[in-house]
Amino acid sequence: MKTYKTIGFALVAAAGSMLASAQQPGAAKVTAVVQNNAQKLAPVELVGAQGENYLYKQKGTDTILSQPVAGCKVFYMMTPPDLAAALTEYRSDELASARKKLADCRMKYIAYAGLPGNPATTAAMAELNCAVRMMDWGALPALTGAFPGATKLTSADKLRYQAAKIMAGVKEGDKAALATLKTEVGDLIKNKNSAMDSETYAWLRYALGIVYSAKLTEAELQKEISEENKADASKAVDNFCQCVVSVHGNIWPMQQDALIRSLHILAAMPGVPEQIAKNSRVLSASAWNGTSADFRDAVALAFMMKNVYDMGGKDPLIDKLAESYYNTAKDRAANAEKEGEKPAEGKPAEEPAK
Repeated sequence: MKTYKTIGFALVAAAGSMLASAQQPGAAKVTAVVQNNAQKLAPVELVGAQGENYLYKQKGTDTILSQPVAGCKVFYMMTPPDLAAALTEYRSDELASARKKLADCRMKYIAYAGLPGNPATTAAMAELNCAVRMMDWGALPALTGAFPGATKLTSADKLRYQAAKIMAGVKEGDKAALATLKTEVGDLIKNKNSAMDSETYAWLRYALGIVYSAKLTEAELQKEISEENKADASKAVDNFCQCVVSVHGNIWPMQQDALIRSLHILAAMPGVPEQIAKNSRVLSASAWNGTSADFRDAVALAFMMKNVYDMGGKDPLIDKLAESYYNTAKDRAANAEKEGEKPAEGKPAEEPAK
């Protein structure tokens, strides 16, 4: 009797590892490198997945076998060629084109979403990054709500996924949404750990910049910011600038937008519009030192945007203010000679204020 029970249990287990191919209709094939107790390290062509089990055809037959990933010493899913091509575009900042291809890959390989390192989750994360970099806030609820393999993310990607869900709250003009955004961003930054990468941190800083700049009226940005709102304006600029420096020189649409917003805020700080009206050319050292710190910050930022980030022409204010920048030896020499202030030989020109 005991023998029959043992045989029965074995048959049930075997039946559980043999599945009809009809149970994985249209599943795209993916190659994985696998090593388990039953076989040496070798490539295996997968035909689908059931939860955390991968499916493959028994060699020489049409029988589909199921094996748990947990039982593998090594399990690594190779990147399919179409996903590799989409990721190349994504890494080359061809965001719009890459995003469409990544969406196709996300759906094509979604049958594997329960497996670690699967192509559907890889595609979905890159697609999510594209949407945030492009500031397509309206797309985020759908992308995060139907995200394949969210439980399989690394610690860093889990934080980025959480940040993307929060970024869906970037709704300018909606005070309630921005209040919630401020709280959620503040909590995530406060509780952040070493797993949070620099781009995720940049997203959150951009969101805070939006929150603080929302307190500024359009009239103030067109003319001059009130003393009452100056503190919030400074906080907005600080957060926008942290959004830019956190990604170490990468200038995606979000970072460009953060820079342009910062420039317009600085140019509208109390007293700055008047100084801009007076100073429309490269200044001498004495004239430069006589301007306010906010004016010098605005001009220096415009100069950097035009000459470092190649943003000339992106906004009229960039080209206008960049012309007043004074900091190079060439500028000092040209202006000193023009104004008859050429220093004696061996005497350095006056340095502009920092």
